[in-house]
Amino acid sequence: MTDEGYNGWSNYPTWAVNLWLSNDEPLYCEAIVRTRGVLSEKESRSEYWTLEQSHRYTLADNLKAWVTDDLAPDLGATFAADLLGYALDCVDWNEIAGAWTAAWISV
Repeated sequence: MTDEGYNGWSNYPTWAVNLWLSNDEPLYCEAIVRTRGVLSEKESRSEYWTLEQSHRYTLADNLKAWVTDDLAPDLGATFAADLLGYALDCVDWNEIAGAWTAAWISV
């Protein structure tokens, strides 16, 4: 891993989360459902954001909540929990959401 990122992504945790969302069929299907749901919104959630920004930020929040609350296991107060928490905090959710929204807007 370098300062320039990892495999075209900002860092390894971001790349790894997107890899799993893109390559595991059930996760991929759910990510598509979530992306389409956000992209179906016709108005920005903020007067300061464009509709595209609103879609990206909303999807970023949605994906983060899904992965951290529903997919990540509850490891209690453990060494593994600290490492997992750190890795998930390093994920650039906005970068992942931008990639997913760009892919579906162009379809």
